[in-house]
Amino acid sequence: MKTLGYFVILLFCFTGSLHAAQVYSGCATPPSTFRHVWYFDPVHGKTQAAGGNGSQASPWNNLQALVQAQTGYAYPLLTTAPYTQNPGAGQPWVVKTGPNAGPIAPGDEILLMSGNYGKLWLNVWNTEIANSAFVTVAAAPGQSPVLTSLFIAGTNAWAFNGLKVQSLQGAAIGGYWLVNIDDFSPTFPTSNIVFQNMSISSQDNVTGWSKAQWVANARNAFFVHTTPGTTATNCISVTGSHISNVRNGAAIAANQVVFSNNEIDHFGDDGLDYAASNLAITHNTIHDNLDIGDGNHEDAMQGQVGFLAAGASVNYFHNVLIDSNLVVRQTDPRLPFPTYLQGIDAFDSDWTNVTVTNNVVITSACHGITFGSIHNSLIANNTVVEDGLFPTPGCVAAINVGGATHQGAASSNTAVRNNLASRLSIDTRNIGMTADHNVGLCCAGPEFSWYVNGVVQYMSKAGTYTSGNIIDAGGAKSEFLNFNPSTLTYTVLLKSGAQAVGVGTAAGAPTVDIVGVKRTAPYTAGAYAYPY
Repeated sequence: MKTLGYFVILLFCFTGSLHAAQVYSGCATPPSTFRHVWYFDPVHGKTQAAGGNGSQASPWNNLQALVQAQTGYAYPLLTTAPYTQNPGAGQPWVVKTGPNAGPIAPGDEILLMSGNYGKLWLNVWNTEIANSAFVTVAAAPGQSPVLTSLFIAGTNAWAFNGLKVQSLQGAAIGGYWLVNIDDFSPTFPTSNIVFQNMSISSQDNVTGWSKAQWVANARNAFFVHTTPGTTATNCISVTGSHISNVRNGAAIAANQVVFSNNEIDHFGDDGLDYAASNLAITHNTIHDNLDIGDGNHEDAMQGQVGFLAAGASVNYFHNVLIDSNLVVRQTDPRLPFPTYLQGIDAFDSDWTNVTVTNNVVITSACHGITFGSIHNSLIANNTVVEDGLFPTPGCVAAINVGGATHQGAASSNTAVRNNLASRLSIDTRNIGMTADHNVGLCCAGPEFSWYVNGVVQYMSKAGTYTSGNIIDAGGAKSEFLNFNPSTLTYTVLLKSGAQAVGVGTAAGAPTVDIVGVKRTAPYTAGAYAYPY
């Protein structure tokens, strides 16, 4: 087993794919039984005109025919898809929005045989495809269907399971992202789109790519967006999926999104960007980013400015859960262009009711977990450790909380509690900003900094400080079962006798740890409970 701490979480992440789809509270859940099952096969299938009827014996060949009439198909195959009709000579074509003659209906499942289905556009411009129940599109058992790209807009109630989306084409969707979800406006919204067990990449093997090839060839993976200032796109879920060999992994700019139990690796820019409210970003694994020479500053998870509504100068986001994620800067000894990686942060916008708990960040960067303009929030039981492998002069991986972002107000009423970190810096000049029961890892110095009567205080000597904060003289090797950057192996479970055991508090802290183990006395600092 390469790294116990690493692989325990990976196993935990992907068990989610074996269960019912996970969606945000109040959003619709896809079914597990279906009204009817239909088949597509891009290699052996036929058009309607040639005798294809959607059965397993006579599958159709063109997946785009679901929502847009194609050559050999009289109507879109989905009954709810609008269609155009010519009423007669000299009369303009009109869009019909009532039920068409297609045989596929909401509540049905569509199974895809192996092959490449090309671009799939699930939309009709400025018209809504309104489903009364989920339409499920899944890989048939033992099959490996591939889409070049997937664009979804102005529709609802779609579930995708086990599909691969892969392309090197810069114009794969006439744009920039391999999977793109949007609305046309609040009049034509998009909601309840569920992805499970997806694979999204530029290509499977990028060994040997130069930096210039990364910039030219690597695609961005997953993007969800709403009309600024609205919730026209909402209730999107991505679980149990793998994003790799891309520039940007995922960007979330719509509300009520679950992004959980996914893996993002070998990425050239950011792993996950978020700029929305009502988000659950949990149990993801992000590792192995590269410096591809495009000037991007590297982040595993970054809160962004987002898209501003007309007249707005700042976005105010709220209700964001970032829990039980694993960020490891490098696990691949053959990684071609290793670089620093900032962990979980927000340098823009304004954030209220943010919960950042049970995360592990192992990296070389100044910012392990960093939030400004954060209010009524909790940063608790995270483990942030400097790996020391990439030079970041003047700093080590730290938890930095307080102050203001580029646009937001000064932070307020946020507790930083039970964390285990190489460094901790809290701006306690802000109203209600507190730090208690944290453990600093000696000896990069200073391990702690905060303010007393408006004057910054730096602490680097081992010992106990105010509010139960402790600096451990032994550092990472005295806390963890294994911490060996030279072999890229990290087991950040706490060892017997670790300073972090017994110094935490149960008050206001998460009740379970990163792998779901119930926290009991002696309460720990960091992402893992003890004993196990």
